[in-house]
Amino acid sequence: MPELLIRAMQPADLPAVFALQCRAHPADYHEPVDALASRLEVGSEYCFVAERDALAGYVFAHPWAGKPPVLHAPIKPCASPHHVFLHDLAVCPTCRGVSASRRLFDAVRLHAIQHGFDTMQLVAVGSAQTFWQGLGFDVVPDQRLHASYGDAVLMQRTRVAQDASRAAQSNPCNV
Repeated sequence: MPELLIRAMQPADLPAVFALQCRAHPADYHEPVDALASRLEVGSEYCFVAERDALAGYVFAHPWAGKPPVLHAPIKPCASPHHVFLHDLAVCPTCRGVSASRRLFDAVRLHAIQHGFDTMQLVAVGSAQTFWQGLGFDVVPDQRLHASYGDAVLMQRTRVAQDASRAAQSNPCNV
């Protein structure tokens, strides 16, 4: 079985990323390609794909400030970001169990550290809260999210550099 490669996402990856998004998430969370493209443009240093013969997973993240961006709509760069917002992470069902999610997350986390960010935020939808808690995220209480997120919670991880030495040793990012 080929090794899993983590690399920077490119605009040419968006059709395959969109197709995986449609396989991995319920229809309410399928975002149009223009919205995905805007996240890649704003966060090009924080967006990665995992490959194993073909696309195995992806992550969109970008510098941000304030409330999470609305789903399904393009975003613009944030003038004074204070955290990295992890927008979406998905792994092909047939590629689960090879640490693809963790390696994609570590790639984003290491770039956040390199750019001086100590906080990451995300919105956990569906049953994802437990997964993110396992990666050090805590629920931010009493936060109202845009209706586009449905049943979801805002989560945050501070001290992003924690575990950095272990992640750097495993070299999660071949960029």
